[in-house]
Amino acid sequence: MTLAPLARVIDEFLVIVGLPRSGTTLLTALLDAHPRICLFYEPWNSSSPRPAVPSDVEEFRTAMLGRFGLRVREPVHVTGFKETSIEPGSIGWAASVADSIARSCRVHVIWIHRDPIHCVLSKLEAARKWWGWPNAHLTRDTLIDELRQLTPRFQELHELASKHGGVVVPYESLVQDPAAVLSQLLGAIGEHFLPAQLDYYRAGPQPKVMGDVEVAERPAAVSVDSALARAAEAEAHRELIASVWTSPEFSRLREESRAILSGKRGVASSPGPVR
Repeated sequence: MTLAPLARVIDEFLVIVGLPRSGTTLLTALLDAHPRICLFYEPWNSSSPRPAVPSDVEEFRTAMLGRFGLRVREPVHVTGFKETSIEPGSIGWAASVADSIARSCRVHVIWIHRDPIHCVLSKLEAARKWWGWPNAHLTRDTLIDELRQLTPRFQELHELASKHGGVVVPYESLVQDPAAVLSQLLGAIGEHFLPAQLDYYRAGPQPKVMGDVEVAERPAAVSVDSALARAAEAEAHRELIASVWTSPEFSRLREESRAILSGKRGVASSPGPVR
């Protein structure tokens, strides 16, 4: 695959983060379809050991080109990466990179946020379809275990976004009106939305993608289908979910998530939460 090299000066650096199954892969694919943007997918998860924290943009791009075995093309204006994982250290690595790059380049943290319950339901579906876990169904114990894994990652995401004036993008907003969301995000980094970005899937399988298998191997147009399916599934399991989700153990995760989705609590200073 041909990929963009460093321009003389990379003006903007994007760090796209979120809980697993929250839409980070889709958002990254849509932004990466812009000809002046070059993003890398989950470098922390792509191999072991963890990549070193780069000292500047040039070191980051050189390391990523080598890690993914990619060639170069025209210069770009924006680079960066997306990261999502329940593994301890993944968001910490993203935060360390953001801190390091911020010394020499403008860093923009974009946190795509989805209802944690919907993230769990989406993960279980993916486990049944792609990961070889045919019995991955929602139970009370499963939900408790999944939420316990998400809780510390959520707090890390909140801290990272708060520190760097991050922008919150609700998943439902992205799939309902991707053009509006992309226009706002791109405007904040001095770029214009191109309608062709919505056709990212027409290029076929995405060699750089790590994360959502459908985006990587069977890319399709942006759709609200997943959001609707998760909402319907959550309603079907309402009593089971309520027995766990309303417990004091998850009160902070529940209340902060709701506050972010409702717009009552943002982590952004500029350009503001994308709602």
